[in-house]
Amino acid sequence: MKVPKAFLEEARKKCAPEAECVALIFGISDTALSWRWMKNVAASPVFFKLDPEEVYKAIVEAEERGEELLAIFHTHPGPPTPSWEDVRHMRLWPVTWIIANVFDWHISAWRIDGGLKTIPLEFI
Repeated sequence: MKVPKAFLEEARKKCAPEAECVALIFGISDTALSWRWMKNVAASPVFFKLDPEEVYKAIVEAEERGEELLAIFHTHPGPPTPSWEDVRHMRLWPVTWIIANVFDWHISAWRIDGGLKTIPLEFI
């Protein structure tokens, strides 16, 4: 998956350890073209919860631009590997899940595809 370097730069400025930071990433094929920062209504450093109406609005606006939901980005206060809760939600949202360690910015991407698999990321 290809993600603009501008997204990563913005994430580093925006995200803090106090609560998981979340963004929906939209684009075409495997190339991210836009993203929407979402409010973590749980305000937790170890999990996130999104407002369904905000998610719906972001997806509708992306579809109007001809884009689709490609990935869900969020931060962890540690290694960028899916938690058990992430894996449960990955089954409901079968897109790429990009996870960043909020302290050292090590990033990995994952999908549920017959099992948990890493996805290569390219920052363009």
